[in-house]
Amino acid sequence: MKIVLAAIIPLLFTLSSLAQTFQHPGVLVSQPQLDFLKSQVAAKANPYYQEFQLAKASPYGALDYHLQGPPHDNIIDCGSHSNPNHGCKEEDSDASAAYLQSVLWIITGDHRYAQNAINILNAYGHNLKGYTNSNAPLQAAWGASKWARAAEIIRYTNAGWKSEDIEAFSNMLTTVSLPLIQNGSGANGNWELSMIEGTIGIAVFTDNRALFDHAVTMWRERVPAYFYYQPFDGDHPHPFPRANDKTTWNGQTVFNATLNGVSQETCRDLGHTEYGIAATINIAATAYIQGIDLFSAEKLRLAAALEFNSSLELSNPLPASLCDGAVHLSKVHATYILGYYALHNRLGVPLPHTLDFITRNVLTNPLPVDSGHVQIFEPLVPPPLPVTK
Repeated sequence: MKIVLAAIIPLLFTLSSLAQTFQHPGVLVSQPQLDFLKSQVAAKANPYYQEFQLAKASPYGALDYHLQGPPHDNIIDCGSHSNPNHGCKEEDSDASAAYLQSVLWIITGDHRYAQNAINILNAYGHNLKGYTNSNAPLQAAWGASKWARAAEIIRYTNAGWKSEDIEAFSNMLTTVSLPLIQNGSGANGNWELSMIEGTIGIAVFTDNRALFDHAVTMWRERVPAYFYYQPFDGDHPHPFPRANDKTTWNGQTVFNATLNGVSQETCRDLGHTEYGIAATINIAATAYIQGIDLFSAEKLRLAAALEFNSSLELSNPLPASLCDGAVHLSKVHATYILGYYALHNRLGVPLPHTLDFITRNVLTNPLPVDSGHVQIFEPLVPPPLPVTK
């Protein structure tokens, strides 16, 4: 993966106390990252140029993208496993497209991409009135995490988004999405981590310092409870900060040094584990732009999580005491890159399994998008770069 490593521009930066103003754009990607991305694509440097070509050719990046919009009653109705599915998959696609179109606008300067993103944002900002059914909080979290990414880029890059439309979109986020996600969840950890990602994105977009701090606090509570790390946790995983009677470690009862990095959902399946890892890293990337280095705060635990689960994704032999001898493999294969950038390239942590997984499974994925939830062309996102104060 030398093409990835060689593309990194080291920046000297000393994290200071959090300023009272936010950096914009500042959800997942910052202006320095966007500038870096544009320069790398212009130079046809991989992996960025390759991913740019794939992004343009994808349904989400099409110049003739067909906006689906909220259901006719403007209420998104999502049950477990999206059954019923009234507007769930449509929002997934539209939000993914809004984000990817905004990135393509930055790379190309073609205002048609910006206008596509604006059209999508306005359709939901002016019309979405609520979420209902059992998966409503999770769907709201998935939506908010991507809506905030796209909205930040469009708002702060002279794309022509009108002030009244920005106000309507902000109101939608704070009155429709936020009430469902801001207090987290006692369900499986990928739920709460997705909620935290949505919450921190809304906080940055709406310049809400208290909400941002609340999201950071929830991350610090949930991450140790989602990824086991024996040197800190001993022979019992960290207690859940919030839990219901259905939240378990999915049959995993043994905890020791051979299981460093196992997640609360590893024995459920690696797909949901990937959702949890992606949200965890995305939150840390946003916080880092805003001056909070969560990567360093949980460096060893996060590194163990990437290595342990990457090894399983690669079908390496299982530890003897893991998941009764079997794990359910995933077909998502679209993440771990941002975590690798932060933990290996910046903090110097060896991550050989993670690099192997990225090289063999992620960079070879012709469409690095999951079901439309949280992982959208992650190889196209530059390494988390701090903003010089």
